[in-house]
Amino acid sequence: MEFKHNRNLSEPILRKLIPILTIIGLIYLNPSKILFHTQTWKTQTVELINENRGNHKVEFQMKDIGALGYEKRNAEVFYLTKYFYLVLSENYDARNFIGTDWKRVDENINEIGLK
Repeated sequence: MEFKHNRNLSEPILRKLIPILTIIGLIYLNPSKILFHTQTWKTQTVELINENRGNHKVEFQMKDIGALGYEKRNAEVFYLTKYFYLVLSENYDARNFIGTDWKRVDENINEIGLK
């Protein structure tokens, strides 16, 4: 009945299509993923330090993901300043760091504040 009454067929179709596209867009973007990506990685322990470059380290890091607990990783990082660093590798393998250049430190930082 609506299509017969209205000569302009695109208007009622668009009125019904906009909410459907909005719902599909929200499902695709998944707002909870956006919230989880705002958290930063916090250093728990510094495991290894490069003897030649003191700002090149291997760290155990954790990220709070809310009710799901903590995400953990061992990362090789290169500090540019005290607060800015580049992650060189997230796949830590102890066999790659055995040698004279790396010194085992196991320094506890605990930036998250866990007991």
